[in-house]
Amino acid sequence: MASSSRRFVAALIRVGLVVLAIVLVGGFFARRMPSRHHMRVQSEAPPPDSLGPGDVRIYNADSTVDLILQGNNILGGLSPKTIAKVKGELETSASHDTSGLGASISQIVKKSVAGAIGTHAVFPLSEIRDVRYEHGQMIFDWKDGGKHQLFGNTKVDGEQVSNSFRAEDAQRFIDAVRLRMVRRRD
Repeated sequence: MASSSRRFVAALIRVGLVVLAIVLVGGFFARRMPSRHHMRVQSEAPPPDSLGPGDVRIYNADSTVDLILQGNNILGGLSPKTIAKVKGELETSASHDTSGLGASISQIVKKSVAGAIGTHAVFPLSEIRDVRYEHGQMIFDWKDGGKHQLFGNTKVDGEQVSNSFRAEDAQRFIDAVRLRMVRRRD
């Protein structure tokens, strides 16, 4: 096979793998979130220094997941610490890929995953009726009558994420959400 043909095939494979990675990440979040009409996806979480007055960021007990109240939205996803850890592991494993088509495919997939790992689900406050902490979980009541855990059945290290927030952090977050909702009505 000529060199230009191999490059063309490799480029097609790269494009296909990037599309596949995006579809898989989007499908992962879509299956684990309460309802698609309540949520949109944001590719990057706001940096800690970008939070404004009244905005709040809390982390679960092992700091793998964060929950953010920013402006009129609630964002949920992997924490900056977890994102950095995963990206570091991907870079380390990519350095072991040396040559050939398999190495090219591996590097493309790893770059695609590293680019999407910071994705956060965004939930507008305008669709939330109330939020409460019940039986060790934050429960969101949607204006359409639904009740959901924000992270659904998502698990990190075998523990359900919605059960992994400390009670005092969850209550601080809930208080900030309720205050923001009252201010929005005024």
